[in-house]
Amino acid sequence: MTVREFIRTVWAGKWYVLAAVLVVVAGALYYLNQQETVYKATATVQLIGVQSAQGGEQVVEVTVATDLDDVTSDPVVEAAATSLGYTGTPASLAAMVSADYPGESQKLIAINAKTLDPQESEDVANAFAEAYVAQLVILRDDQVATLDARRQALAEQLAGVTARLVANPEDPLALAEKETIVTDYTTLTVQANTLRAIGVPAEVQTPATGAEAQGPGPSTVLALAVLAGLVAGIGLAFARRGLDVRVRGAADAARLAQSPVLAELYGVRTSDREYGHSHTLPVSRKVATPFTESIRELRTAVQVSLAEADKVVVVVTAADPHAPRTFIAANLAASFALSGRRTIAVSGDLRRPELDRVLPPPDGWSGDPHTLRPTTVPNLGVFPVPEEEMDPADFLATTRAGKLIADLSDNAEVVVIDAPPVLAAADATILGRYASGVVLIASAGKTDRAVLAEASERLRINNVPLVGIALAGVKSDRRMLYASTYGDPDGDGTRRSDLPTGGQTTPSAEAPALTAERPDTGAPGEPPGPQIDEPRRAARERAAAVVTGTSSLGATAPRGAAGHEQDAPSGQDEEAAPASPASQASQTSPGESAQQTPPARPTQTPAVPAGPGQLPRRDGVEGRSAPLLAPEWGKISQSTGSQATSAPKNGAGGPDTDASPSAERPARKLPFRW
Repeated sequence: MTVREFIRTVWAGKWYVLAAVLVVVAGALYYLNQQETVYKATATVQLIGVQSAQGGEQVVEVTVATDLDDVTSDPVVEAAATSLGYTGTPASLAAMVSADYPGESQKLIAINAKTLDPQESEDVANAFAEAYVAQLVILRDDQVATLDARRQALAEQLAGVTARLVANPEDPLALAEKETIVTDYTTLTVQANTLRAIGVPAEVQTPATGAEAQGPGPSTVLALAVLAGLVAGIGLAFARRGLDVRVRGAADAARLAQSPVLAELYGVRTSDREYGHSHTLPVSRKVATPFTESIRELRTAVQVSLAEADKVVVVVTAADPHAPRTFIAANLAASFALSGRRTIAVSGDLRRPELDRVLPPPDGWSGDPHTLRPTTVPNLGVFPVPEEEMDPADFLATTRAGKLIADLSDNAEVVVIDAPPVLAAADATILGRYASGVVLIASAGKTDRAVLAEASERLRINNVPLVGIALAGVKSDRRMLYASTYGDPDGDGTRRSDLPTGGQTTPSAEAPALTAERPDTGAPGEPPGPQIDEPRRAARERAAAVVTGTSSLGATAPRGAAGHEQDAPSGQDEEAAPASPASQASQTSPGESAQQTPPARPTQTPAVPAGPGQLPRRDGVEGRSAPLLAPEWGKISQSTGSQATSAPKNGAGGPDTDASPSAERPARKLPFRW
């Protein structure tokens, strides 16, 4: 496991970590509140000895013979209790005291007292130290008395041996016994005299002061509790990951579905909520977001995967009913349409149809809502599958339904079908048989792994071409933030079209300035306005033509047998397309007759009802609807003319091309960013 995977696992289980830390810290606080603090005081007693050379041997230091048990002996406890005025039992008082050797030497004894009160601990330690020092005097006297008694016994033995030697001076046993008794008597005499020389057997070297609390302090306990909580929380996070049965990432989804992940869709839920308030598809707005960029990434992946297909029919389905399938399908269809391809979105979910709500008709449109109708997105139409009394799965399996999909694909370049979840009904599998490919949507953190594997396996068993997985519910990262702000000159989301021009034009005056640059917007009968910056105007018209799709898509083009529009030959666009009213007005001098100026086309043309399987016609073009854009698109002039050059050609009384403004200063293409 890498460091990034470790961090992601911990972050995914951050609430488990936080809960574990809070629980352990709460337990530590309860322990500190219930626990009584024990204070320890220590008094040090030093034994005092004298130097002695016993039996002619090396000099040694003699002290009163004692051990640690003498500190808590009955005489010492009674003396300490009397000094303290203790009213409890001697055993309970002795339990408060312990003794040890603080160093290697046994001449130094530490007397420790532990109580719940720091002052009491000091008093008990000092009382036992003083009582023990006094007890050592008694112990010394007892030891001297014991030595004297042994000396007296040896003296009596020596008298008997002496009497035997008087009777037999050469008695060897008597002589050896006499020598032993004399040696022992001498040793005992030296020991007794040495002990008598010790005036004070011990003294209190360091009295007990400043009792210390025993055990870790509150800060230490809390720090250990936080550390233990972190360890427990991380363990819970990894246990959660090990026991989690939901899809967590692209690699997990690709492995389970045995199919590539076409795109990771960022911010789907947020974009869906924003759509509920604005009623404008995110991909149709001139604002780049992680969601719109991921939708375009999905569109590109589908195009690449289905590049060899004659007719692109894409079925969008989901592994579970909780995935935002319809919203993603609508944005995918709108993305295809905005890329200049005639697209039809089919509401293939007959059980819970929602595509009509996501892709409403334009304002003021009146027609049969159960047939092919336009939408507010250019080049995009919606076809709801007709309601039948048959079961939806049975109806979709009929040849009539298959022929319906085929007819729609003949009248469009891309058909996007919104299908129910795979495991909810057989509808998605049936629709997938009519499609070029199927996009299966899964939600990261919500779709069950077994459900995703079973859904992909069902499609594979029925020979449905599964293109790949679209993983929704992925949170935005720095890469997507960079992708959504790339191309912004300021890096703060401000578009160049919103900035003042030349430091003089304000954003509020931008729209009037664009209108004033059109010579054909004056009142009827008035002469054309002053000459404007032709390269800039032409560039703006080309940018508007790119946005609205009217440069090449708005003109009537020959259609093939399948109903697709045929692209004009390269190099013939400018000559074949009619000039825009603005460019024609710039080419007409004020002295020329009005008959030489072609009449301008009306800005709005009523919609012409369409036949079965076709979108309503506008501007006299079959299957094309006038672009209805989001409010953000209004900042670019929506000219309906072609991309004709602003300078007149040689002839017709116009100046030479080389002398035209466009020859002196080439037209600069305005930047266009989402």
